Amino acid sequence: MRAFRSLAAVPLALFCVLCTASAQRHDAGSSPPTAPPPKAVVAPQTILPISSSLGALQFSTVNYGVSAPQSLILQLQSSDDRTRTAALAAIGAPGQYLDHVHIPFPHSIHLDFLALGNTNELDAILTVELDQHLVSAILMPEDDEWHRIATVIYPTAFSDPTTTPSTFLRADRSLIERRRYAAIFHTTTNGSNGDFTESEAHLRILNGRAVITISFASTERSCDPTHQRPCEIIERWLQPDATDPEHRFLLVTATGHVKTNDATDPIARAETFEAAHLRTFTCQPFVFSDTALHFEPAANPTPCIAPQHEQPLH
Repeated sequence: MRAFRSLAAVPLALFCVLCTASAQRHDAGSSPPTAPPPKAVVAPQTILPISSSLGALQFSTVNYGVSAPQSLILQLQSSDDRTRTAALAAIGAPGQYLDHVHIPFPHSIHLDFLALGNTNELDAILTVELDQHLVSAILMPEDDEWHRIATVIYPTAFSDPTTTPSTFLRADRSLIERRRYAAIFHTTTNGSNGDFTESEAHLRILNGRAVITISFASTERSCDPTHQRPCEIIERWLQPDATDPEHRFLLVTATGHVKTNDATDPIARAETFEAAHLRTFTCQPFVFSDTALHFEPAANPTPCIAPQHEQPLH
C-alpha cells in the first residue's frame, strides 16, 4: 500500500514541475534572453592643468589707431603736458598718469621691432618705464598705419632695482615658427621668508590679434616659516620635444631644495645657484592648438631624465 502511494506521487510531482515551468513561459513560448552584463565605464583620463595665471601681469587687447612708434617716442618726451598725456593714452598707460596736474616724464623708453606675426611686416613693442608701472604697447602696421592691438602692464615701482625693462621683456625665437619671434614677459611676486613666484607669459601676433600662447609660474621658492624643513625651489621652461620638435613640446618642471639659511642669501636667486640644486624632473607634453591659438597639454606630467639645463628656447 505504501509502495502504491509512492508511485502515485511521482506523476503528481512531475506534473507540478511542468506547471511551474509553463507558468514561467511567455506568449512567445520561450524565456526572454538574458541581458549581457554592463560594460565597465572607463573614465577619461583627467589631464592636470598647469598654472596659467599671468601673475602680476595685466594684459588687454584693443584696436586703436596710433602714430608711428618713432613719433610716439618724441611725443612721450615732449615738454608739453597735453602732448605727453595724449601719447601715454595712446600706449594704454594707467589712468593715474593722465589725471595729474603735471604729467610725469618716462624714466626710460625702449622700442623693439620684431616679426611677432605671420606677415612680412615688422611689428613693434614700445615699452615705457613709469613711476609705478612698466607699460608695453603692442603695435602692428596695417595699410601704412599703426594700430595698438594690445597693452601689457606690470605694476612695479621704479625704485625697485630688481625690475627693469630688460628683466620684464625678452624676445626669443617662437617655438611654433622658428623664423618668427615671441615676446616673453616676466613678473615677480614676493612673499615672506624668502618666498617668491616668477610668472612667464609668451605673446605672439596671430591672425592679426595679440594672444598669450602660454603662461606659467617659471620659478618658485617656498620656505617653511618654522625653518624645520628646507625651502623648495621649482623651475619650469618650455622646449621642443626631440621626438617631434615642430609639433610637440615639453613643459619641464624641475624641483629641488635649499637650506632655509641659503634662501635669504642674495646669491640664492642666481640661476646657476638654483640649477645646481635641482634634483627631480617631470615632463608634460604640449601641442599647439590652431583653433585656440594656445599651447594645450596632451597628457599628464611624467618623470623624465634630467635634460640639458641650458637657456630655454621659446
